[in-house]
Amino acid sequence: MEPWQILDLLFRGMAVGAQLGLGISLARSADNRALRIATLLFVISNIGFTLNGFHPIGRIIGPAQVLLWLIQIGGAGYFWLFAVTLFEDRQLTAMSVAPSAALTLIGLFGEYGPRITAPAIWGVHNIFGLLLALHALVVIIRSGRNDLVEARRRLRVPFLVLIAVFSIVLSIAQIGQILGINASWYEFANASIQAMLGIAGVAVLLEARPALFGVAGGGRSTPIESRAVDDSVIWLDRLQQAMDADALWRREGLTIGDLAKAIGLPEHRLRRLINDRLGHRNFANFVNQRRISEARTLLSDPASATRNVASIAFDLGFGSLGPFNRAFREATGVTPTEFRRLALRDASSIPENPR
Repeated sequence: MEPWQILDLLFRGMAVGAQLGLGISLARSADNRALRIATLLFVISNIGFTLNGFHPIGRIIGPAQVLLWLIQIGGAGYFWLFAVTLFEDRQLTAMSVAPSAALTLIGLFGEYGPRITAPAIWGVHNIFGLLLALHALVVIIRSGRNDLVEARRRLRVPFLVLIAVFSIVLSIAQIGQILGINASWYEFANASIQAMLGIAGVAVLLEARPALFGVAGGGRSTPIESRAVDDSVIWLDRLQQAMDADALWRREGLTIGDLAKAIGLPEHRLRRLINDRLGHRNFANFVNQRRISEARTLLSDPASATRNVASIAFDLGFGSLGPFNRAFREATGVTPTEFRRLALRDASSIPENPR
């Protein structure tokens, strides 16, 4: 084995060790099943990519290389899944796992399909992966507006955007190789970057692990700053007044800044109040909880049966039907139309004067 290959293998070993330790630790800390699964898939796909980039590895791990390759080809999809479950608190659904499944199928067709179409198929695969990485960047940046977890707000850009940028650079390099642009230093630089990213991940994410992945429900006992508990109770009462009695949640485009101004509390303190005392990690979910509750009531009411779903969505503060359908389905498991059909069917089967 050449000296540069030994150094390459050393870097890859460092990357795999860091990624494996980080993945196990974060998956154990995650407060929901979706995040645990997304974290493990993302880490395993990265390990597969790291190992398969070293060509002599096949002689070391044997048939297991095929399994690692199979997981690796969906890697951009697993990164995207990790980003949306961590930063948007999404649950695992058929739609959320579809990108990684599609990437895997495209890769299999590129590898085992007709040789004449392989370059075009792999080109589609890499472009799709690039688009997913770009969308993950958008998710990381966009979701910061609604994030109530301070550690997650601070770390989203310096670390996970770095991973997304690496994915973008990687996709561009792979597309260039398909077009015949070869770089002799590519694999060694790739191993070095992955080692640095893995070590940075251990140093940064493990320190913030409890806040990033900790249990989010039920109201915590951590005090807000060093103020008396009664101070928090006062602000919680004002928040409840604004959300329940004044129904500010009906306001379209309501932001946490708008709500903070309405109750007279600095925005950073309101974020901590909702997160620490009410257990919400995402402001949109905090607001939508009330909207979906009211939607369930309206959709179950025979008196509202003639109202279309769009008018209900607009009345509840949603700017369009798409976000309403998505939020409702995440909360209930069914679409608003299906929920109404089932609720009204059950209501009509109950006798008016039971004896």
